[in-house]
Amino acid sequence: MANPKKIAVILTAHGEAQGTGFMENYRVSRRTLQHASTVMAVPPVLQTGISLFSTLKKKLRPAATGSPHNRITRQQAELLQRYLDACSRNSGVSFDVLSAFSASDPAVEEVIDATSLCDARILVSMSPVDNELTCGQLCRYLAGKLTADDLGRVKVVSRFWCDPLLYGLCAGHIAAGSASQGLPRSEANVLLLLFHGTLVSDSKGEPPRFRTGHQETAHFAEQLTAAIERDATHPWGRVMSAYLNHDVGGEWTKPSFDEVAGQLRRSGVANVALFAAGYFADGNETIHRAGELLRMMSSSCAVRTIPCLNASPAFTRYLGQRVAGAVSQILCRPFP
Repeated sequence: MANPKKIAVILTAHGEAQGTGFMENYRVSRRTLQHASTVMAVPPVLQTGISLFSTLKKKLRPAATGSPHNRITRQQAELLQRYLDACSRNSGVSFDVLSAFSASDPAVEEVIDATSLCDARILVSMSPVDNELTCGQLCRYLAGKLTADDLGRVKVVSRFWCDPLLYGLCAGHIAAGSASQGLPRSEANVLLLLFHGTLVSDSKGEPPRFRTGHQETAHFAEQLTAAIERDATHPWGRVMSAYLNHDVGGEWTKPSFDEVAGQLRRSGVANVALFAAGYFADGNETIHRAGELLRMMSSSCAVRTIPCLNASPAFTRYLGQRVAGAVSQILCRPFP
């Protein structure tokens, strides 16, 4: 039998500092801003200042901890490797599943280059919503680095935001994560969906000149909310959305997390569950939100977190099915 075709599957995530060390956090912040400066004006001096301030702020946070984001992404890669190994027996295909990051190590570009001898490469953009700094940045690098022949053997898996299968997966994940509460369905029980904020207009009131993912996020929020509301197996009588904004450089998406927190406090809700729908893995932007909301609410309100999809078996199967579709396109035959 001929040697199996070797396919590299690269999970490309944002990447965060895994510890609380100053230099690690500074480097991650600096790389994030360097990437952002390719689509918006962030002068080097300002990049340095913001990175220093952000790093010091994290160091001074009470009970500061590192982010689980990179560890979870590596777990996602390990589970996907097992899934694809099981699918590919006697298929003439073998897989090497790797994790890579845009703001931490190993860098996405380095992992792409290191897998150049594979028969094919599949890059999975580990962000539910595509924008200029996620899928756009990845595709720009590929277009500038690879020949036309190389590009024919590369597939990018993205556009999760418009996939009904993902809506159903998230709704089921939320229902399963809510079951232990034993709460009756009530308007006093609120599910709060968190999405990454996007720039809506710059400091001059002009729309951004790059793809922010604003429309894609709004579509995702609308469709996911509808899917959750159709599911009668959870106790959440109301489903609301909030955006985790950075509030620099202009106007950002509304309602913000703080604005929704104020609405919830005034309405006197009894239970709130947070689910970061705009993220595939928990990290710095998600793990502290329940504590922040709890401090804003009355003492009678219970606040809890439903984790991101993370390394759940259902998410592994979903990613495996998306990768299998890309393999079928590359091989021009059904897989597995």
